[in-house]
Amino acid sequence: MKKQDLIIIVALFALMLAWPMVYTRFFQPPPAPTKPATAMEAARSSAMTNQASVRTPDALPSEAKTVPAAIAAGSNEPALTASSSAQPLPPSQELRRTSRRASPEQRLTLTNANTVLTFSSWGGGLVAAEFPLYRQTVNKHSGTMVLDFSNAPALTYTGFPELSAADDFTLEREDATGKLRVEKTTSAGVHFTRLIAFGADYQIIVQDSYRNEGRQTITLPECGVQLGSMRIGKEETKTTGVESMGVDVLNSSGGEGVKYWAGNLPKLFKQQADEDKHVPRTIAFQTNSPADWVAVKSKFFVQILAPEGGTAGYQLIAERALAPGETQDPSQAPKSATIQAVSAQAFVPARTLNPGESVTQTLKLYTGPKKYSLLRKLGLHQEDVMDFGMWSPLCKFLLIVLNATYSVIPNYGIAIILLTVLIRILFWPLTHKSTESMKKMQELQPLIAELRKKHKDSPRKLQEETMALYKQNKVNPVSGCLPMLIQIPVFIALFVVLRSAIELRFADFLWIKDLSEPERLIQFGFTIPLLGWDALNILPIFMAATQAWQQSMTPATDASQQKMLLFFMPVMMLVMFYNMPSALVLYWSTNTVIMIAQQLIQKKRAALKKMLHESLPPVHRQKV
Repeated sequence: MKKQDLIIIVALFALMLAWPMVYTRFFQPPPAPTKPATAMEAARSSAMTNQASVRTPDALPSEAKTVPAAIAAGSNEPALTASSSAQPLPPSQELRRTSRRASPEQRLTLTNANTVLTFSSWGGGLVAAEFPLYRQTVNKHSGTMVLDFSNAPALTYTGFPELSAADDFTLEREDATGKLRVEKTTSAGVHFTRLIAFGADYQIIVQDSYRNEGRQTITLPECGVQLGSMRIGKEETKTTGVESMGVDVLNSSGGEGVKYWAGNLPKLFKQQADEDKHVPRTIAFQTNSPADWVAVKSKFFVQILAPEGGTAGYQLIAERALAPGETQDPSQAPKSATIQAVSAQAFVPARTLNPGESVTQTLKLYTGPKKYSLLRKLGLHQEDVMDFGMWSPLCKFLLIVLNATYSVIPNYGIAIILLTVLIRILFWPLTHKSTESMKKMQELQPLIAELRKKHKDSPRKLQEETMALYKQNKVNPVSGCLPMLIQIPVFIALFVVLRSAIELRFADFLWIKDLSEPERLIQFGFTIPLLGWDALNILPIFMAATQAWQQSMTPATDASQQKMLLFFMPVMMLVMFYNMPSALVLYWSTNTVIMIAQQLIQKKRAALKKMLHESLPPVHRQKV
């Protein structure tokens, strides 16, 4: 391998690891400027007062304000605002702050084999989703996974007089159908009925009916349907290049596809910080662009709200993590935002009802795991919340192979090993040809050395003669890089799969408890400067050792280059992979071990061939 080839490999690996950030920086469209929260609240207040549809104007670049409320479930911390004036809390927040109610809260559950959904008479929305098939933490004895929306319930209305999250509803179960029924009649004569039933798997079908029981025409205002707030799980660690929290939107027109807000949320905080000279605690963005569905997601779970006929716009809210000591001293706020909670709401258009007339709005809400095989059944490209991007075909192939292998051998660690073996088998001819080409290059080194002496004053002539020598002996000078290059797309695709697919969540293998996270066997109690290592991970060390072994077996053009590679490549791999998910490190370690085995086999075959050749009489050797 030449020095130029080494530079190519290093550059490719750097691009591979930086790809998520590169994609966000150069290929995702920049975020639109935020809308003033004051304008948003005024619009919703006006809608409640006049019972008319109100839509806020397009975003104003210089007037962006943050929503002054923490959106995380169960958070009692006061929010830091971008302005000193007090502003009203969004209705979903006001729900939990209201101490005086006309009636006590009633809760009922809707249950199937996959989930237990809890609904409240306060707001008529979804306050908790429990998933019996998934546990809360990596501890096998921990309870089942629960998404708590009690501080910002899903499916509650905002901007609708007397039908908001702060209002009381009647809640009952229909004995005949098993559906949940939510009802309320407003003082204006609007009788509201909500029927809730399960769809497929983790999806529920919500039918909201409005009937005008008064004697005058009534305008139902444009209002928002809330998605429950989601917070980063305690079991999740920060993986390089991965944003755990996000809001996704499928635009209804323009052919733009899904808008992924995960990478742009920190930019919204920075934009506001540039204007207000400090990083706000929360940030809001609102637009009247129509959308087919709006999704709020964490690393492994997602809510997708798809109103029938699409939305009239949407709003997203993001909350950043507090810096140490910031609660006592706001000046300790960080310079950049780490997103720890997200929420959103989808706006449904205004409608007019004549006396005695009724209208029904159907809402479909998926609340469950980010599992491709389930999401693809929902339609409207809802599986795109997986965010596979340009690697989608390869990512889907990896998931199919992993899940197919797991169905036979229920261990994802073994599935990854078998997947690696399959990939090596598919590319064996190319790898074998590459290795043979490198050996030929090594044999040509004496001739190349002579050319360097002969044409030391003419670099151009040296290059021409060298390429002619390669061509004459049928040697490809860049073939040594091919085995490395063919692994990069698979590696990136596996990296993308790990940031979304729930299959590897808490999947164990040998001493590894969670293949989607670094091993973290023993906590150091401190962090190594520059490297960011704070725990012992054995697999990356094993990977670096096998990399050094494999590198020592690889034919090199000169001894000095071999020594440099023996030191540089394993160290570089160790630094890059140390805090990567264990599944990625397992894949690359297995790949390296297979390469070692392949080289040992080729070396043994070459030695046997040489021995047989030398055992022949001199006359027959020339013929062979």
